[in-house]
Amino acid sequence: MKSFKFYISICLTAIAAIFLSSCVENSAKYKQLQAQLDSLQGNYGTQKNMLDEVFATLNEVEQGLVDIRQKENIITAEANKDGLDVPQSQRVQLMEDVYAVRDAIDRYKEKIEQLKKDSSLKSVEFKKKLNSLQKELEEKSKTIESLQSLLKEKDLIISQKEQTIDSLEHHASDLKEDINVLTGEKEELKDKVETQDRALFSAYYIVGSKEDLIEAGVISKGGLFKSAKVAYEAEKTSFIKIDYREISTINTNSQKAKVLSNHRKGTYSIEEVDGEAIINISDPEGFWEQTKYLVIQTQ
Repeated sequence: MKSFKFYISICLTAIAAIFLSSCVENSAKYKQLQAQLDSLQGNYGTQKNMLDEVFATLNEVEQGLVDIRQKENIITAEANKDGLDVPQSQRVQLMEDVYAVRDAIDRYKEKIEQLKKDSSLKSVEFKKKLNSLQKELEEKSKTIESLQSLLKEKDLIISQKEQTIDSLEHHASDLKEDINVLTGEKEELKDKVETQDRALFSAYYIVGSKEDLIEAGVISKGGLFKSAKVAYEAEKTSFIKIDYREISTINTNSQKAKVLSNHRKGTYSIEEVDGEAIINISDPEGFWEQTKYLVIQTQ
Protein backbone atom coordinates (compact mmCIF):
# COMPACT_ATOMS: atom_id res chain seq x y z
CA MET A 1 0.00 0.00 0.00
CA LYS A 2 2.77 2.37 0.96
CA SER A 3 4.62 1.48 -2.22
CA PHE A 4 1.58 2.32 -4.29
CA LYS A 5 1.21 5.68 -2.57
CA PHE A 6 4.93 6.44 -3.16
CA TYR A 7 4.59 5.61 -6.86
CA ILE A 8 1.53 7.88 -7.10
CA SER A 9 3.49 10.69 -5.42
CA ILE A 10 6.38 10.39 -7.87
CA CYS A 11 4.04 10.47 -10.83
CA LEU A 12 2.27 13.55 -9.56
CA THR A 13 5.62 15.31 -9.02
CA ALA A 14 6.78 14.49 -12.55
CA ILE A 15 3.51 15.68 -14.02
CA ALA A 16 3.82 18.94 -12.08
CA ALA A 17 7.44 19.45 -13.27
CA ILE A 18 6.46 18.89 -16.87
CA PHE A 19 3.57 21.27 -16.52
CA LEU A 20 5.75 23.98 -14.95
CA SER A 21 8.47 23.51 -17.62
CA SER A 22 5.93 23.82 -20.34
CA CYS A 23 4.59 26.98 -18.80
CA VAL A 24 8.09 28.53 -18.53
CA GLU A 25 8.98 27.67 -22.09
CA ASN A 26 5.81 29.22 -23.30
CA SER A 27 6.30 32.44 -21.30
CA ALA A 28 7.37 35.70 -23.12
CA LYS A 29 10.32 36.20 -20.74
CA TYR A 30 11.77 32.83 -21.59
CA LYS A 31 11.41 33.43 -25.29
CA GLN A 32 13.15 36.82 -24.98
CA LEU A 33 16.04 35.32 -23.07
CA GLN A 34 16.33 32.49 -25.58
CA ALA A 35 16.45 34.98 -28.48
CA GLN A 36 19.21 36.98 -26.76
CA LEU A 37 21.16 33.77 -26.16
CA ASP A 38 20.83 32.77 -29.80
CA SER A 39 21.96 36.26 -30.87
CA LEU A 40 25.00 36.11 -28.60
CA GLN A 41 25.92 32.70 -29.90
CA GLY A 42 25.58 33.96 -33.49
CA ASN A 43 27.70 37.05 -32.79
CA TYR A 44 30.30 34.87 -31.09
CA GLY A 45 30.49 32.63 -34.13
CA THR A 46 30.76 35.63 -36.43
CA GLN A 47 33.45 37.28 -34.29
CA LYS A 48 35.34 34.00 -34.08
CA ASN A 49 35.29 33.61 -37.87
CA MET A 50 36.41 37.22 -38.31
CA LEU A 51 39.29 36.78 -35.86
CA ASP A 52 40.32 33.56 -37.58
CA GLU A 53 40.46 35.43 -40.90
CA VAL A 54 42.40 38.33 -39.33
CA PHE A 55 45.01 36.07 -37.78
CA ALA A 56 45.24 34.04 -40.96
CA THR A 57 45.99 37.29 -42.81
CA LEU A 58 48.58 38.30 -40.20
CA ASN A 59 50.25 34.90 -40.43
CA GLU A 60 50.34 35.18 -44.21
CA VAL A 61 51.93 38.65 -44.03
CA GLU A 62 54.49 37.61 -41.42
CA GLN A 63 55.44 34.47 -43.36
CA GLY A 64 55.61 36.60 -46.52
CA LEU A 65 58.05 38.95 -44.79
CA VAL A 66 60.24 35.98 -43.89
CA ASP A 67 60.33 34.96 -47.56
CA ILE A 68 60.97 38.57 -48.62
CA ARG A 69 63.94 38.87 -46.23
CA GLN A 70 65.45 35.67 -47.65
CA LYS A 71 64.92 36.83 -51.24
CA GLU A 72 66.32 40.25 -50.39
CA ASN A 73 69.55 38.71 -49.05
CA ILE A 74 69.95 36.57 -52.18
CA ILE A 75 69.25 39.48 -54.54
CA THR A 76 71.64 41.77 -52.63
CA ALA A 77 74.44 39.18 -52.79
CA GLU A 78 73.90 38.58 -56.52
CA ALA A 79 73.61 42.31 -57.29
CA ASN A 80 77.02 42.95 -55.71
CA LYS A 81 78.77 40.36 -57.89
CA ASP A 82 80.84 41.31 -60.90
CA GLY A 83 78.27 41.48 -63.69
CA LEU A 84 80.53 39.87 -66.30
CA ASP A 85 80.66 36.71 -64.15
CA VAL A 86 76.85 36.43 -64.07
CA PRO A 87 75.28 34.66 -67.09
CA GLN A 88 72.52 36.44 -68.98
CA SER A 89 69.92 33.83 -67.96
CA GLN A 90 70.79 34.32 -64.29
CA ARG A 91 70.53 38.11 -64.61
CA VAL A 92 67.06 37.76 -66.17
CA GLN A 93 65.96 35.41 -63.37
CA LEU A 94 67.29 37.87 -60.80
CA MET A 95 65.22 40.70 -62.27
CA GLU A 96 62.14 38.45 -62.31
CA ASP A 97 62.71 37.72 -58.60
CA VAL A 98 62.84 41.46 -57.93
CA TYR A 99 59.50 41.99 -59.68
CA ALA A 100 57.97 39.05 -57.75
CA VAL A 101 59.14 40.45 -54.39
CA ARG A 102 57.88 43.91 -55.27
CA ASP A 103 54.45 42.50 -56.18
CA ALA A 104 54.35 40.50 -52.93
CA ILE A 105 55.16 43.63 -50.89
CA ASP A 106 52.37 45.58 -52.61
CA ARG A 107 49.92 42.74 -51.96
CA TYR A 108 50.81 42.54 -48.25
CA LYS A 109 50.63 46.32 -47.88
CA GLU A 110 47.10 46.22 -49.30
CA LYS A 111 46.10 43.51 -46.80
CA ILE A 112 47.45 45.58 -43.88
CA GLU A 113 45.51 48.62 -45.11
CA GLN A 114 42.30 46.56 -45.19
CA LEU A 115 42.86 45.37 -41.61
CA LYS A 116 43.51 48.91 -40.41
CA LYS A 117 40.23 50.07 -41.94
CA ASP A 118 38.25 47.38 -40.11
CA SER A 119 36.36 49.27 -37.35
CA SER A 120 35.71 46.08 -35.39
CA LEU A 121 39.42 45.70 -34.62
CA LYS A 122 39.93 48.18 -31.76
CA SER A 123 42.83 46.58 -29.86
CA VAL A 124 45.69 49.03 -29.35
CA GLU A 125 48.30 46.26 -29.37
CA PHE A 126 46.82 44.86 -32.54
CA LYS A 127 47.06 48.24 -34.26
CA LYS A 128 50.69 48.55 -33.11
CA LYS A 129 51.36 45.18 -34.70
CA LEU A 130 49.78 46.33 -37.95
CA ASN A 131 51.80 49.58 -37.93
CA SER A 132 55.03 47.63 -37.32
CA LEU A 133 54.33 45.29 -40.22
CA GLN A 134 53.38 48.20 -42.45
CA LYS A 135 56.62 50.03 -41.59
CA GLU A 136 58.75 47.00 -42.39
CA LEU A 137 56.94 46.53 -45.67
CA GLU A 138 57.63 50.17 -46.59
CA GLU A 139 61.33 49.70 -45.80
CA LYS A 140 61.48 46.51 -47.87
CA SER A 141 59.75 48.31 -50.72
CA LYS A 142 62.44 51.03 -50.74
CA THR A 143 65.21 48.42 -50.53
CA ILE A 144 63.78 46.45 -53.46
CA GLU A 145 63.41 49.63 -55.53
CA SER A 146 67.06 50.46 -54.81
CA LEU A 147 68.18 46.94 -55.79
CA GLN A 148 66.06 47.13 -58.93
CA SER A 149 67.75 50.40 -59.94
CA LEU A 150 71.16 48.90 -59.20
CA LEU A 151 70.43 45.82 -61.32
CA LYS A 152 69.17 47.92 -64.23
CA GLU A 153 72.28 50.11 -64.05
CA LYS A 154 74.60 47.10 -63.94
CA ASP A 155 72.69 45.42 -66.76
CA LEU A 156 73.19 48.56 -68.88
CA ILE A 157 76.92 48.59 -68.08
CA ILE A 158 77.18 44.89 -68.90
CA SER A 159 75.35 45.42 -72.20
CA GLN A 160 77.74 48.22 -73.11
CA LYS A 161 80.75 46.06 -72.20
CA GLU A 162 79.36 43.14 -74.20
CA GLN A 163 78.87 45.45 -77.19
CA THR A 164 82.43 46.71 -76.78
CA ILE A 165 83.73 43.13 -76.57
CA ASP A 166 81.72 42.12 -79.64
CA SER A 167 83.10 45.14 -81.50
CA LEU A 168 86.67 44.31 -80.44
CA GLU A 169 86.22 40.67 -81.40
CA HIS A 170 84.87 41.73 -84.79
CA HIS A 171 87.78 44.13 -85.20
CA ALA A 172 90.21 41.40 -84.11
CA SER A 173 88.63 39.05 -86.65
CA ASP A 174 89.08 41.67 -89.38
CA LEU A 175 92.68 42.22 -88.30
CA LYS A 176 93.30 38.47 -88.33
CA GLU A 177 91.89 38.28 -91.82
CA ASP A 178 94.04 41.23 -92.90
CA ILE A 179 97.07 39.53 -91.34
CA ASN A 180 96.30 36.33 -93.23
CA VAL A 181 96.01 38.31 -96.47
CA LEU A 182 99.26 40.15 -95.75
CA THR A 183 100.95 36.89 -94.81
CA GLY A 184 99.86 35.40 -98.11
CA GLU A 185 101.08 38.46 -99.99
CA LYS A 186 104.31 38.31 -98.04
CA GLU A 187 104.83 34.68 -99.00
CA GLU A 188 104.07 35.49 -102.63
CA LEU A 189 106.47 38.41 -102.51
CA LYS A 190 109.07 36.25 -100.82
CA ASP A 191 108.75 33.61 -103.52
CA LYS A 192 108.92 36.30 -106.17
CA VAL A 193 112.01 37.85 -104.59
CA GLU A 194 113.63 34.45 -104.24
CA THR A 195 112.85 33.73 -107.88
CA GLN A 196 114.25 37.08 -108.95
CA ASP A 197 117.15 36.60 -106.58
CA ARG A 198 117.95 33.21 -108.04
CA ALA A 199 117.71 34.67 -111.52
CA LEU A 200 119.90 37.62 -110.57
CA PHE A 201 122.62 35.52 -109.00
CA SER A 202 122.34 32.53 -111.32
CA ALA A 203 125.40 31.54 -113.34
CA TYR A 204 126.28 28.63 -115.60
CA TYR A 205 129.47 26.74 -116.23
CA ILE A 206 130.68 23.83 -118.31
CA VAL A 207 133.91 21.85 -117.99
CA GLY A 208 135.11 19.54 -120.74
CA SER A 209 137.71 18.69 -123.34
CA LYS A 210 137.76 20.34 -126.73
CA GLU A 211 135.77 17.49 -128.21
CA ASP A 212 133.21 17.74 -125.38
CA LEU A 213 132.78 21.48 -125.91
CA ILE A 214 132.45 21.07 -129.67
CA GLU A 215 129.79 18.41 -129.14
CA ALA A 216 127.97 20.72 -126.69
CA GLY A 217 127.96 23.46 -129.31
CA VAL A 218 130.05 25.81 -127.20
CA ILE A 219 133.09 26.00 -129.51
CA SER A 220 133.49 25.43 -133.23
CA LYS A 221 135.34 22.56 -134.79
CA GLY A 222 138.19 24.95 -135.44
CA GLY A 223 138.44 25.52 -131.68
CA LEU A 224 136.98 29.01 -131.68
CA PHE A 225 134.74 29.97 -128.71
CA LYS A 226 131.23 30.85 -129.85
CA SER A 227 129.17 33.81 -128.67
CA ALA A 228 126.88 33.83 -125.64
CA LYS A 229 123.96 33.33 -127.97
CA VAL A 230 125.29 29.87 -128.82
CA ALA A 231 125.88 29.21 -125.13
CA TYR A 232 122.25 29.98 -124.35
CA GLU A 233 121.18 27.29 -126.77
CA ALA A 234 123.34 24.75 -125.00
CA GLU A 235 122.30 25.81 -121.47
CA LYS A 236 119.66 23.26 -120.65
CA THR A 237 121.59 20.20 -121.67
CA SER A 238 125.25 21.09 -121.20
CA PHE A 239 125.75 23.85 -118.62
CA ILE A 240 125.52 23.44 -114.86
CA LYS A 241 123.42 26.10 -113.13
CA ILE A 242 124.73 27.58 -109.86
CA ASP A 243 124.17 30.47 -107.44
CA TYR A 244 127.49 32.24 -107.78
CA ARG A 245 127.24 33.61 -104.23
CA GLU A 246 127.62 30.05 -102.98
CA ILE A 247 130.34 28.84 -105.38
CA SER A 248 133.89 30.14 -105.14
CA THR A 249 135.82 27.12 -106.45
CA ILE A 250 135.19 24.83 -109.42
CA ASN A 251 136.87 21.45 -109.83
CA THR A 252 137.99 20.53 -113.35
CA ASN A 253 138.92 16.88 -112.74
CA SER A 254 141.94 17.49 -114.98
CA GLN A 255 145.63 18.40 -114.54
CA LYS A 256 145.36 21.36 -116.90
CA ALA A 257 142.50 23.74 -117.68
CA LYS A 258 141.93 27.16 -119.19
CA VAL A 259 139.01 29.60 -119.15
CA LEU A 260 137.62 30.29 -122.62
CA SER A 261 134.80 32.67 -121.67
CA ASN A 262 135.41 36.38 -121.10
CA HIS A 263 135.95 37.23 -117.38
CA ARG A 264 137.78 40.15 -115.88
CA LYS A 265 141.41 39.47 -115.03
CA GLY A 266 142.28 39.51 -111.36
CA THR A 267 138.93 38.13 -110.31
CA TYR A 268 140.00 34.50 -110.50
CA SER A 269 143.03 32.17 -110.62
CA ILE A 270 143.78 28.63 -111.68
CA GLU A 271 145.65 26.63 -109.09
CA GLU A 272 146.85 23.04 -109.01
CA VAL A 273 145.77 21.10 -105.97
CA ASP A 274 146.81 17.43 -105.67
CA GLY A 275 147.42 17.23 -109.42
CA GLU A 276 144.06 18.80 -110.31
CA ALA A 277 143.45 22.23 -111.79
CA ILE A 278 141.05 24.25 -109.58
CA ILE A 279 139.31 27.49 -110.60
CA ASN A 280 139.33 29.89 -107.60
CA ILE A 281 136.97 32.88 -107.91
CA SER A 282 138.19 35.65 -105.60
CA ASP A 283 135.78 38.40 -106.75
CA PRO A 284 132.41 36.85 -107.70
CA GLU A 285 130.73 40.15 -108.61
CA GLY A 286 133.62 41.16 -110.87
CA PHE A 287 134.10 37.67 -112.26
CA TRP A 288 130.49 37.28 -113.41
CA GLU A 289 129.97 40.90 -114.41
CA GLN A 290 130.59 40.53 -118.13
CA THR A 291 128.99 37.10 -118.63
CA LYS A 292 127.14 34.57 -116.53
CA TYR A 293 128.50 31.69 -118.62
CA LEU A 294 131.82 30.10 -117.70
CA VAL A 295 133.47 27.79 -120.23
CA ILE A 296 136.45 25.73 -119.01
CA GLN A 297 138.46 23.59 -121.43
CA THR A 298 140.52 20.77 -120.01
CA GLN A 299 143.45 18.91 -121.48
